[in-house]
Amino acid sequence: MKTNIVVMSAAAIGLALTASACSGGDSGGRPAAASGKGDSGSVRALAELAGQNVHVDYTPLTSPADARKKADLIVEGTLAKVEDGIRLTTGSTPTDDSYVTFVVNVRKVLDGDARGVSGGKVYVSVYTDGTTPAAKLAALNPQAEVVAVLDDITGWRPSPDETVVRPAGIPASARLYAPYTDGLWLQGRSDARMFGVGVEAAALPAGWKRAETVDQLSTAFK
Repeated sequence: MKTNIVVMSAAAIGLALTASACSGGDSGGRPAAASGKGDSGSVRALAELAGQNVHVDYTPLTSPADARKKADLIVEGTLAKVEDGIRLTTGSTPTDDSYVTFVVNVRKVLDGDARGVSGGKVYVSVYTDGTTPAAKLAALNPQAEVVAVLDDITGWRPSPDETVVRPAGIPASARLYAPYTDGLWLQGRSDARMFGVGVEAAALPAGWKRAETVDQLSTAFK
C-alpha cells in the first residue's frame, strides 16, 4: 500500500486523524447548501464534507509523470453516484473506520490498465470521518467532472485479522480502488476551479504547471 493512499485501519486512525477546518475559497459559482441538493452546479460542498476532519501526512505526486509511475489507473469521467463504502471487520465485529464509494462513469482512461474499468465504471473508496452519510454527499453531487489517480486495493487487508467487506453496490467482479490523497479532483458545471477531498489545487507541486481545472489536469496527462 502506497503512503499517498488514504485507506486506513483503526490502528492508524489515532496517528493520522486530526481535526482540520474545511477548505475555503471561491468556487466561481454559488456553493451548494450543506442541507440541499447538488443543483447549484458546484461540487464544493460535497468535497468539503467528504474531507472534513480528515488530515493525512502524505508525499505529494510531483508531476503527471510521477502519477503515471505510481498509479495503477488514472481516469477521467463523471461522478455518477456516492454510495455506501467498504467496511472493515475484525472477525464479525466492524471497526470504526468509515468509507464512502465514489462511482465514476469513466469517459477516458488516461493511464493504466483499462481492464480495471468494470461496466464503464470504477469504484473508488474514499475515507471519511464518519459524520456524513453517503446519501448526504450524494444529494450534493452535481454530476461533477472527475480526474482520479488510483491505486488498486482489491487484495488489500489492513492487518491479518481484518477483512474488507464490500457494500452491495460494488459488483463482486469489480476492482476496488483508492485515490491518492492529491489524486481525486472534482469540478461542477458552475465551478471555475476544481476541488480536492481534503487538499487544495494550490498545493500541487510545480510539475503540474498550476493546473486549476479538471480539463487542465486531464490535458497534463496527454
